Amino acid sequence: MRGQGYDNGANMKAINSVNDRFEQLKEHNNNFSFLYNMKKLKNLPHEELLKHCKDLQILLTDGDSTDINGIEMAHELKSVSAMVDDNLIPYELLTFVINAGDFAPNLSIALRILLTLPVSVATGERSFSKLKLIKTYLRSTMKNERLCGLAMISIEHEVGQELTEKKLVDDFAKLKARKHL
Repeated sequence: MRGQGYDNGANMKAINSVNDRFEQLKEHNNNFSFLYNMKKLKNLPHEELLKHCKDLQILLTDGDSTDINGIEMAHELKSVSAMVDDNLIPYELLTFVINAGDFAPNLSIALRILLTLPVSVATGERSFSKLKLIKTYLRSTMKNERLCGLAMISIEHEVGQELTEKKLVDDFAKLKARKHL
């Protein structure tokens, strides 16, 4: 199929990338899904809840250091689930635990980790690199000094908002004015 713009290598790379991302999301779901549904959690047998919590403990362990204790977290979840509404989402559950005096530290840590995991598969440097966007757009017509100036304006946007056209013209005129004797 030459000439139609198909590149089999690029297609396979894209398909593999999408498959990898779905596998990561599936793994995330397997590890944290029990924390999303309070109604189901309330009716979950203690042994199954304990298994989920222990599996999460293993996942959040690095060498000798662990973020949570799975057994304690299972007890915390049973206690908290009896106190809260069935329709609570993880953010609301974390807010409840914190406002109640953070009496469930393992649950609090697990929820904080769950809520700070990336929700998309986009990379951070693409989202936050203003300099890269500026360079790409103006690269051919811009010298380094101008690029640095635009980057500073972007970074120091609060100072840039305070500038007025009249003030800039006056400052420029003072710099370029010829001295009269």
